[in-house]
Amino acid sequence: MNDDELLDRLKSADPALTTQAPPPDIDRLVEDTLNTDTALQSATTAAGIATAGWGRRRLFGLAAAGLLVLGGGVAGGIMANSGNDNGHSASAKTAPTAGALRLTAEGGSGKCVVPGLATLRKYPTLFEGTVTSVKGSTTTFRVDQWFKGGDAETVVLTSDTGIPETLTYAEGGRYIVGAKDGFVPPCAAIDATPETIAEFHQAFFGK
Repeated sequence: MNDDELLDRLKSADPALTTQAPPPDIDRLVEDTLNTDTALQSATTAAGIATAGWGRRRLFGLAAAGLLVLGGGVAGGIMANSGNDNGHSASAKTAPTAGALRLTAEGGSGKCVVPGLATLRKYPTLFEGTVTSVKGSTTTFRVDQWFKGGDAETVVLTSDTGIPETLTYAEGGRYIVGAKDGFVPPCAAIDATPETIAEFHQAFFGK
């Protein structure tokens, strides 16, 4: 059988070319078209999409986890830097001097007579205090008693480094200090011995 004979036989078997061919079922064809799931794909294509989607989700999850770790590190760094001394914050550590009275000690090269009650009581600012720290030219007092001119719990005394001081303050020492206009003159402080403390308390408080 040659090609022409095969073609003739196929044509004769084609029902569309015969008068007996049934008319097309238009309703069924339309219904089949509308009910066809166009989302269906081959297994290979579907597998490729699923893999790609999982990859994106995994990358997103890893990125989110990285942000959480970074955020925790930043938060931990902030917590570590804002606290010290076993959890005490830096602001709490410096709080005792936050409302301190600040004075400047004037210096002098000559010696002066040790002042007594009659001299020191003339100063508008006068207190008895214990030195809690001496750092360079800065001396910090804890005020034990105000005689006049203030109510702060702490006094920070900065020395005039250009001129030597007459009185040297020692950490742990107790002193009675007088000041005027924010300055402590060279001869305006004395060691607070039990006798001088008793004398000043008697003079100012009658006891």
